[in-house]
Amino acid sequence: MSTKTEDKKATADVVDAKAEVVSESKNEIGAAAPRARVYEIDPEDIDIPWFNLVQKMSQIKGDLGDLILDKTAKIVGAETPIRVIPLKPIKGWKEDIDYDSDEVPRVAYTEVERDKLAAESKYKILEFAEVTFLVPAPDPENVDESVYMFPVGKTRYAVGRIYAQKDGFRMTYKRLKTFELYNTISGTSYTERVWTFESTLVEKGKYKWYAPSLRPTEEHTDPELLAFLKEFGG
Repeated sequence: MSTKTEDKKATADVVDAKAEVVSESKNEIGAAAPRARVYEIDPEDIDIPWFNLVQKMSQIKGDLGDLILDKTAKIVGAETPIRVIPLKPIKGWKEDIDYDSDEVPRVAYTEVERDKLAAESKYKILEFAEVTFLVPAPDPENVDESVYMFPVGKTRYAVGRIYAQKDGFRMTYKRLKTFELYNTISGTSYTERVWTFESTLVEKGKYKWYAPSLRPTEEHTDPELLAFLKEFGG
């Protein structure tokens, strides 16, 4: 079990401009599909780094709204759409504790755990999601292989997961699930489409912050990448 200090070090920047959340979920990669063969490396053993959006309260170098991988590598600036392939998102719930509080919010990743947390907690319970996606290298002729680490076919990809709550939850997780619902009959998964990701400025009253946003395109995912994800998927 992590100590309180260790949990605070494991927090990820979020989209409400000041809050951070403890995340102890399993890393997951790949589209939902049965495994075609046995791998020596278990997907659950893979450490997927975080994407962060630079906010006013962030202790990450970069301009406001920049998408940063692993707190070091800038992927794209604010309000600049890029092509991405979303993978399996994880939904969770947490206590909505003020940023200034010394308390670490408790989290739940199942509805049973959520109901137990809601019954025990004095705080409002807030939905959030961890959304994993792949970013193809923008320039195949000039690729930083320390960032775009994963070659599949003729393309190299960066992979990371971003934390989303409130507006970010609606503009990422809910859009993925809505797409999934509308395409149930055709059997098309959101992973089979290329999406655009954008760091979007949200303004409410005197407050401003950047939230993650995903929108589907008509472009289909590269067949080689899709085959790899389905073969490796958990």
